[in-house]
Amino acid sequence: MKKGISVYIHIPFCKSKCSYCDFFSKPGIDKLLDSYVDSLCNEIKFYSRNSDFKILNTLYIGGGTPSLLSETQLQKLFSTIQNCFEFNPESFEATIELNPDDVTLSLVTFLENSFITRLSLGIQSLKQSTLSLMNRRATRETSLIALEIIHSNFSKRFSCDLIAGYPGENKEDVLENIKEVIKFNPEHISFYSLCVEEGTCLYDQIESKQIDYDLSAADECWLEGKKILEKKGYHQYEVSNFSKDESSQSLHNLTYWHLQNYFGIGSGAAGSFFYKDKSIRYTNTTDIEKYVHFWNTDSFNKRAILNSFDGFNDFLRNVPCNVEIIDKDVEEFEFFMMNFRLRKGVSKSEYESRFEKNIDTRLGTGEGLFSKWIAEGKAEIMEEESDVFYRLTETGILYLNNFLENL
Repeated sequence: MKKGISVYIHIPFCKSKCSYCDFFSKPGIDKLLDSYVDSLCNEIKFYSRNSDFKILNTLYIGGGTPSLLSETQLQKLFSTIQNCFEFNPESFEATIELNPDDVTLSLVTFLENSFITRLSLGIQSLKQSTLSLMNRRATRETSLIALEIIHSNFSKRFSCDLIAGYPGENKEDVLENIKEVIKFNPEHISFYSLCVEEGTCLYDQIESKQIDYDLSAADECWLEGKKILEKKGYHQYEVSNFSKDESSQSLHNLTYWHLQNYFGIGSGAAGSFFYKDKSIRYTNTTDIEKYVHFWNTDSFNKRAILNSFDGFNDFLRNVPCNVEIIDKDVEEFEFFMMNFRLRKGVSKSEYESRFEKNIDTRLGTGEGLFSKWIAEGKAEIMEEESDVFYRLTETGILYLNNFLENL
């Protein structure tokens, strides 16, 4: 594959905040959308002009709610991307997230005729009482209409998000959600077990006893959902992601899981760049007005050298963002943390080339941790495609956090 880059673009606008959501987004500031799109375009132009990365491997437009952008605003953003990058001819993927409430025939037709190759629809649930409790804009009816519009009018790839274990839903509800969604034949389903994050409305409701929540029951809902997905022909390739085949997997998310370079564009967006000895992760300011002001002034016209650690680090000192310097030990742990999420596991050749260490010694395949997990049926070593992979079994991956704590 040609050497290229991935790009994540964050659209931090929402009409309302879902009760479980801890992603950065703000409601009620739609008046900033035009100037925000201008700043996105300027940031894209800057990174394209000041780096060696001219080939775009994957693009992901997430949020927030990207589908709040008008077709005119999307076209402006798309044109900038096309002018700044060559799309990888061997493997190119471009995903945009949609809220069911925003899906129209006009929007889907526009996306069908654009370079977008993949839609990600946030269904979460099709039970109306759950949607109301989640504070979701979309109703059951609008979600089903959105599914039908996409199924009938989008010829490329299509993914759905579902959540298991939301308060008020049982195993039968989760199974019904899955059965209804797969009638529309999505190639990919992201199926999450509910995480109750501190700082969310749902967390406060559970802490104050306004809502009853049973973590073990939620886990059981997810396990039952996993079984039905696999029975229906969806293969778990990552802890929370299922695809019909390898070609239906999310290439952009694989970029994250393999710790590859990517630019983060937009307020609240994160990017990561990995160099030989140490690496950089940056997160743009969540002050949207500050972000817009910086990228819509002459600041973005300055030159920078982004192809080295020192050059990138020097540039980021002048940008409204938070910067984390990642040393090799932290990078190594993150590499294991992300790759062991994948059912395929950790590549011996990729690990040893990247870290210049022996993987058997590091994991303890002789007498250490990995050998113990193999003996318990929770890990295995497999030879595939002229490489060796170290992975957790179907049982073992359920105990991923415990494995990582002892790694």
